[in-house]
Amino acid sequence: MKTKPLFFALLVGIVAGITASRSNAQKAEIDTFLYKQMETFHIPALSVAIIEDGQVAMMKAYGLASVEHQIPNTKETAFQLASATKLISATAIMTLVQEGRLDLNQKITHYLPELPESWNDMEVLDLLAHQSGIVDLLALKQHFQSIDQAMDTATARLLDFEPGTKTVYAGGDYAVVMKLVEQLSGMTFQEFLAQSLLKKLGMEHTVFNNMEQDFIYRTSDLMPFAATVYRWDREREQQRVFSMLFPQWTYPAGGLFSSIEDLSKWVIALDQFSVLTQEITRQMWTPTKLRSGDNSAFGVGWIVDSYKGEKATGHSGGPALADIVRLPDRKITAIVLTNQQELRPFLTMKVLDLYLQFKE
Repeated sequence: MKTKPLFFALLVGIVAGITASRSNAQKAEIDTFLYKQMETFHIPALSVAIIEDGQVAMMKAYGLASVEHQIPNTKETAFQLASATKLISATAIMTLVQEGRLDLNQKITHYLPELPESWNDMEVLDLLAHQSGIVDLLALKQHFQSIDQAMDTATARLLDFEPGTKTVYAGGDYAVVMKLVEQLSGMTFQEFLAQSLLKKLGMEHTVFNNMEQDFIYRTSDLMPFAATVYRWDREREQQRVFSMLFPQWTYPAGGLFSSIEDLSKWVIALDQFSVLTQEITRQMWTPTKLRSGDNSAFGVGWIVDSYKGEKATGHSGGPALADIVRLPDRKITAIVLTNQQELRPFLTMKVLDLYLQFKE
């Protein structure tokens, strides 16, 4: 009578051993790949995470967050997300949709009636999917002291094209998004982001540095847990410190710092629908329709593409500092953060390849 239970116990042990062996081999391959990239591209620090169906399959921090002070990178180290900030912003903005306070298909002038008549056909979704036609404010290279100054410049200029007729990745859309969020929430954008998302998920190492520039002077908040960003000097063969100034009026689109641990908490919340419902979550990854009926390259802040025949979504920032790729149908997300400014964001797709090859 004891033979059968013993057999099943042995079988379970064998299966668990095989699974552990595959997992160790998988992580070893990813380790080998990432160490090689760090050496080849002079990356001081790198953090990686893979989350599948609400569980962390891998999370690891490599290298030095600060070369000059020899501070090790940890899971709590915050990296500059740059344009990948839009994914966090989009998640927070969708809480307004879920609460019935924002309609993505509503005209933007419904919420901000002071906008020009030429903007009357512009929908909220046009802003979030980069198809509004608003001038690229960053390309103007003007120093705006506030969101109102940025808005004044945007509204004083003609639209570059009719809203919804094409997709152009530009820096004016999310300035209007900031104005819209602040109008609806009655808070600054930073307060809204913290209250609607960051505090709920315990993302304690996800912040903006509030960098400001006055002539030649720059000031910013203290962030002892943040990685320094570097650029490799090929002639002198040494690292140089690099910084990106994200004006506060651009914060819905860029400038956020976050750790691999915090980003994993956020992805787990997406997987478990603990902040947004399944229906609302999927809207973020549904390609926006242009007026022609063609699909845009964007959903709500998220780029929507494909990976080996299945839907893939995410965003990179930098060009190198953050890269997030998600396979929504499988609930698999891969994240790679680095502090080497010159690297192009290709590491995450390879990490995803290495992870998936052990599952096939």
